[in-house]
Amino acid sequence: MAPEHILTLELGTTACTASLFTLDGAATARAEVAYPTVCPAPGWAEQDPEAWWGAVAAGCARLPAEARRRVVALGLSSHRGGVVPADAQGRPLARCIIGADRRSAGEVDDLARAFGRARLQEVTGLVPDTEATAPKILWLRSHTPDVFRAARLYLHPRDYLYLRLTGRAATDYTLASRTLLLDLRRRTWWPDGCAYVGITPEMFPPLYDSAEAAHATTPAAAAALGVPADVPVALGAGDLPCEVLGAGAVGERVAVSAGTTTTVSQAVPGIPVALDPRVTCSLHAVCGAVLLEQAIGTTGAIARWLRDTLLGGSMDDQRLTALAQVVPAGADALVFLPFMTGAGATRWDADARGVWFGLTEAHGIGALARSVMEGVACEVRAGVEVLEGMGVRAREVVAVGDGAWASLWNQILADMLARPVAVPRRTGAASVGAMLLAAAAIGRVPAVEDAARVVNPAGETHEPDAAVSVRYRGLYAMYTRLYDTLRPVFRELPAPAAREE
Repeated sequence: MAPEHILTLELGTTACTASLFTLDGAATARAEVAYPTVCPAPGWAEQDPEAWWGAVAAGCARLPAEARRRVVALGLSSHRGGVVPADAQGRPLARCIIGADRRSAGEVDDLARAFGRARLQEVTGLVPDTEATAPKILWLRSHTPDVFRAARLYLHPRDYLYLRLTGRAATDYTLASRTLLLDLRRRTWWPDGCAYVGITPEMFPPLYDSAEAAHATTPAAAAALGVPADVPVALGAGDLPCEVLGAGAVGERVAVSAGTTTTVSQAVPGIPVALDPRVTCSLHAVCGAVLLEQAIGTTGAIARWLRDTLLGGSMDDQRLTALAQVVPAGADALVFLPFMTGAGATRWDADARGVWFGLTEAHGIGALARSVMEGVACEVRAGVEVLEGMGVRAREVVAVGDGAWASLWNQILADMLARPVAVPRRTGAASVGAMLLAAAAIGRVPAVEDAARVVNPAGETHEPDAAVSVRYRGLYAMYTRLYDTLRPVFRELPAPAAREE
């Protein structure tokens, strides 16, 4: 007979990952099923909630049936910032506007004018941005009034999945604190913000801690997944809190998640007294802790652009990395500013553009690739310096996400930050975090952070090379001067013409 298992369902930005874990944390099976993102207009990004459910069912069908029959708990994780307007029964009234959607920039400005950016961050912990829920709801109110009037419930992607699994609406504090409508210190909905947007707090699901299993699977959902009926479903958390937890990034360990975007984040015991205005602060999956975050931008997307658009798909990631490997640190005096879609944290400069500086005919593909990695590493360093300015120590880096497999990237990061970079055994740590929260919900794990270090220890550690770190100190100074010099010029550039993909 198969041992008891925990099933995790991770709704990523492009696919659902279904994973099975034994109760001691061993991963036994994994399946990934993609779903599309629809872009009806430039800057828009939407997904069909029904496609999520189809991917969940298809992914589970690829897992061993015997192990699924021995599932004792479900754990969930999802991408953040998406909003599904739904009727009173939770049926979607429109496609989900996902976190990457930028259409609500005007609504962000409206919120900032109404409350002031400083007050918005003081109350909610967030730097006002289109990723949050509030400006998306404001956009629906102005542009699709029929949907806005009919909506009785606003759901995050994970919330929609929870409703399909259990028949009950529920959300957790990690996702609620990404709405720009939660009072971070009181851990309750912010009445003034909700009133301005035109909704009531009751239009969000009830709030629970991430390690609670408030409800269980319905018979129909259990049959669709091939698991027993009435299995407890833990709330879980947003993808980044799950990832930080699953990677064991606690204490003085800062997590660098490298994927489509690169995020610098650190879990701390409470809200800092002096919160830097460039840093977002949301509630962590671990009760009492908060997560300080800086989302740098579309860094992984730049690597794909280099590979697929500039080079026409003529080589794969391994070949590009091999070419970059033989180029010395500093990319032969080639500097890259990775602001292809504007600069996120720490600069929050939507006018910024990507720049190669120092380009000559002597530079080859390897130098281009290495300069991209080094440019992203410079932005990571800027993020770590902001945390240090708040008094948050970062003694070691934990590298997670899709880019964590690349040994060259991790060594560049170690040398740029002059800190060890540890790569956990399982770099897809969000599923590990969701598993630990589910195990805690059924009383199998007393302390999730301690358990994370046991079930997902470091597989390798990259130590900084002192000589290269000195060289990178000069590169970082030049990089910073280059951005500061170009910043006023960026504002003078006309907006790029929209084009069809």
